[in-house]
Amino acid sequence: MSSQTAQSRRRQTALAVIDTYNKWDLEAMLAIRTEDCVHQVIPQSLGRQPLNNAEYRTYFATWIPLFKDFTVTINDLVEDEKENKVAMWAQSKAMTDIGPYTNEYVVILHMNEAGDKVTKFVEFVDSQFSVTFFAKLREHQAQKASST
Repeated sequence: MSSQTAQSRRRQTALAVIDTYNKWDLEAMLAIRTEDCVHQVIPQSLGRQPLNNAEYRTYFATWIPLFKDFTVTINDLVEDEKENKVAMWAQSKAMTDIGPYTNEYVVILHMNEAGDKVTKFVEFVDSQFSVTFFAKLREHQAQKASST
């Protein structure tokens, strides 16, 4: 078998995770996670608390309508069979009311034993960009809300 046709279930799941973000479909994002999955955004200097699925749904649902044409591109993918994890270096881009959004990530996906669900989602973001961009986006949304 060639390496392209012999993808592990773990790798297929990791690629499916990225696909759910490219589809910008919150229900699909959550469906590929175990019931007890935890999503952690790092570095810890951002002060972001780990979120369970219900908390992630509530949090992320507020951002979904603010981004258009969200696209994730994988730059590199490393699979750790022994630890049952996949790490990806990726970039995203989208449009927002305040202009283009671009971010860079390292995502570490811990998988269940079958390799078909994510048990822990660790997302290392470009902290400088994230802090600046999301502060501006929140300010824009607050101004928009106060003028209506």
